[in-house]
Parts: sequence; C-alpha cells; structure tokens
Amino acid sequence: MNRLSTLMMITVFFLAFQTARGAEPSDVPAVEVHYADLDLTRSAGIAALYGRLKSAAETACGYFAATRDLEITARTRECVHTALMTAVAKVDRPALSAYYRAHSDPRNAPAQVANK
Repeated sequence: MNRLSTLMMITVFFLAFQTARGAEPSDVPAVEVHYADLDLTRSAGIAALYGRLKSAAETACGYFAATRDLEITARTRECVHTALMTAVAKVDRPALSAYYRAHSDPRNAPAQVANK
C-alpha cells in the first residue's frame, strides 16, 4: 500500500508540474519506488530509501538533462526538491523525515546534529 501511495503522490505532483509547463497530462512521468525489502527501523534502510526516492525524483524530473537554460535548470531543481519532499511526507516515517531534513539543505545539517 505504501509503495502505491508513494507512486500516486509522485504522479500527482508531476501532473501539476507538467501542466504548469504546458505538457499534456499523458506526458507525466511516474517512477515507482519499491522499498518492501528495506528495514526502515535501521538507519541503513532509511538511507537506502532516501537514495531511491531522490533518484526517482531526479529521473522523473529530467534532472540530468543537459541544458544551459537557467530557468529550466531552476524549475528542474524545484521539481526534484518538491517531488522528494512530497514522497518523504507520503511514506510518513519520522526517521525518513529527519534524514530528509538533514540532507536536503546543507545549512540545516549542523542544527540537526546540535539538536540530537
């Protein structure tokens, strides 16, 4: 159920993103992220899931598309950030959320360590 929910949330986000860019809804990319094989009670499992979600967001957003257009680059980075944030929220695991906060903005990392 969690995998399906994560896939649906990523798909919903991309539908909104592609619509804003003027793409047809049928062109919306979706990436299914499987994580039933991971032990989410361990930090290694959380790190692996985060890596899978980030990779899926980058793939779906076309992160590695070669472009010198700064507007497209900024939109793509925002797409990745929002897709990853949405997927982490949808998985709804406190340890994953904490991992995301610590790794999504380098400026927050020292504060996360200090608060532990």
